[in-house]
Amino acid sequence: MRVCVLTTGFPRFAGDLFGGFVLDLCRRLVAQGVEVEVLAPHQHGLPRREELAGVPIRRFSYMVPSSWQRVAYGGGIPTNLRNSWVARLEVPFFLAGFWWRARGSSRGAALIHCHWTICGLVGYLAVRRRCPVVLSVRGSDINLLAGGWMGRLNRWIYRRMDMVIGVSKDIAARLQEAGVPSAKVRVVYNGVDPRFCPGDQAPAREGVGLPPERFVVLFVGMLVPVKGLEVLLQALARLDEPQVCCAIVGGGPQEAGLRELAARLGLLPRVVFAGPRSTDEVPRWMQAADLLVLPSLSEGRPNVVLEAQACGLPVVATRVGGTPELVEDGINGVLVDSGDPQQLAQAIAGLQQYPAGRGRVG
Repeated sequence: MRVCVLTTGFPRFAGDLFGGFVLDLCRRLVAQGVEVEVLAPHQHGLPRREELAGVPIRRFSYMVPSSWQRVAYGGGIPTNLRNSWVARLEVPFFLAGFWWRARGSSRGAALIHCHWTICGLVGYLAVRRRCPVVLSVRGSDINLLAGGWMGRLNRWIYRRMDMVIGVSKDIAARLQEAGVPSAKVRVVYNGVDPRFCPGDQAPAREGVGLPPERFVVLFVGMLVPVKGLEVLLQALARLDEPQVCCAIVGGGPQEAGLRELAARLGLLPRVVFAGPRSTDEVPRWMQAADLLVLPSLSEGRPNVVLEAQACGLPVVATRVGGTPELVEDGINGVLVDSGDPQQLAQAIAGLQQYPAGRGRVG
């Protein structure tokens, strides 16, 4: 069986966090004897064709020279389009280049698997009913259903798919509300790689350079507005607990602004900006921490919560999107309202002050 995978985000090198879950899925398919080819956007400096973890990848260019390409990667497509008029001007070229390469990559495929809604449009136009098109909707794209021309376009795309997969029950319900027949909607949860598992905290802290005596709050993800990191820093500023420090693992366009905010709030001695880390390093950071915090303003079904739970790490998260499907408040974590630094501070302080409760919810 040959599967053509269309995605707007895919790891650019071994250990890259960008679209890592798509690579994990492809690796598992290849291990089961499925022939897979991935089509993803090119970035300046990358080869056009390569193989990563046994998965063949073809990367399409959409601007010449390639150093001009601004739509994909960086802070992610939604953030790039909000922040850059150049990226917005490049969208027609991006879609045309994607469609042209998808026509070639899909020849002979038994199935097209599209990740994120815009890939569903490209797949539908590329194959012209030659084979089934399956779309996985992951969260950021479902939020475009609110209204306007993007909402209408998304509904048009969803209704033309042969199957639409939501990674949470929340997303599946919203797809059906948008008019996708229930027979076409499936819920398929993301999995967790076995490298995420409990570990000894002391050597893990030594390995990542965190102080052994501090209470470490960990964030892992892209530094983009939707992750609510300003709220996290404001919550830390409300904590009269000098022992509490925060490790922020990840990169993105907000990093400079977050550093400035941390400095204004007097938090620099208590906040570690660890930068982007490889997927192989992330489990070690989770094993070194005391709890994971996810202060997002919007989510699909966040893998980072599953990964933290697999490491036995308590989770404090906002009750948005599919997160409440993973975290039962007071049972295996703590849920707070999004955008509320006081609630978040109280949740962190509560777990910091009660180690027994921390062990129970972890």
